[in-house]
Amino acid sequence: MQRHAFVLGGTGQIGRAVAGDFLAADWSVTISHRGHRPAPRDLIERGARVVALERDRDELAGALGSGADALIDTTAYDRDHASQLIAVQASIGCFVVVSSASVYRDDLGRTLDEAAETGFPELPDPIPETHPTVDPGPTTYSTRKVALERHLLDHASTPVTILRPWAIYGRNSRHPREWWLVKRMLDRRPAIPLAPGHQPLPHLGGCQHRCSGPHRRRNAEQPGAEHCRP
Repeated sequence: MQRHAFVLGGTGQIGRAVAGDFLAADWSVTISHRGHRPAPRDLIERGARVVALERDRDELAGALGSGADALIDTTAYDRDHASQLIAVQASIGCFVVVSSASVYRDDLGRTLDEAAETGFPELPDPIPETHPTVDPGPTTYSTRKVALERHLLDHASTPVTILRPWAIYGRNSRHPREWWLVKRMLDRRPAIPLAPGHQPLPHLGGCQHRCSGPHRRRNAEQPGAEHCRP
């Protein structure tokens, strides 16, 4: 029987890449969106089903219908969104949820959220899953993502994989992160500025590689194989 993937945020940059990968692997795919962006015609032509969904109105259960083998959530943001997923877990084979590498802090407590004021955190390379994070809470983007992660991992009985990508670039981005580099080249400027002190900044993550691709599909095919991976 053909397996079914349900993608929350299926018209966004990550969701479109994920949906395309599952379609290529012969899964049936449903993509949900709020209606703010046009439905991706290329995915529809390949067989994807599109549903309108406003998750903050508790419409997820109705949109899921009989459920899915994998629910891939690219828009989850806080503890409330984790609770929504837990509420429908009886009809889901596994969850794959996108968090962020911004949850990590350094020894001084610095995170990417406060980088403009305190400087970039000094983090190991690579970052192990066991590296300390900020505390969960409602204050910042990072603390909300940690609250999402903790609530899911502590309370979900359905297998959960949490992804922690860095800044994502690639196709279908509303704000292409690589544009500053392309624009300097188009302007024929002679140099590319480096970070202060020539210190490396956090790596950008290619959408086609970090949040989709065969290794992410395996999170759905072999649920529970890993929890968090920066």
